[in-house]
Parts: sequence; structure tokens; C-alpha cells
Amino acid sequence: MSPARFIKNVVKVKIESIFAIVAAFLVLFTAIMDPYISFAIAVVLLVASAIYKFVERQERERGYLND
Repeated sequence: MSPARFIKNVVKVKIESIFAIVAAFLVLFTAIMDPYISFAIAVVLLVASAIYKFVERQERERGYLND
């Protein structure tokens, strides 16, 4: 594995970790609000996470085919 690819993987993991922490805080603080708002925010965050993972996987598979 090249150093550039290693650094890219480390940055990607850090970004995913930050995204997960922010999502957890948002869900935690929305619990004191209306339950419908809390539910909506949780669903939006889960859908956004799923879309991010799907796009990332598609790009990774495309990259492997081009290598």
C-alpha cells in the first residue's frame, strides 16, 4: 500500500468518526425536544449515512476496476 493511499484511508476513517459523533450529539440533544422532531432528525441522519456509505462503496468498486 502506498503512503498516499494509507493517508487517504486514515482521513476517511477520521471523517466517518466525526460524522458519527456529530450524529450522536444531535440525536442526544433532540431527545429533549418534541418526539416527532427527534424521530425525523434520527431518520434523516440514518438515511444520510446510508447514502454516504452507498456512494463511497460505488466509488471504491469503480476504483478497483480501474486499477
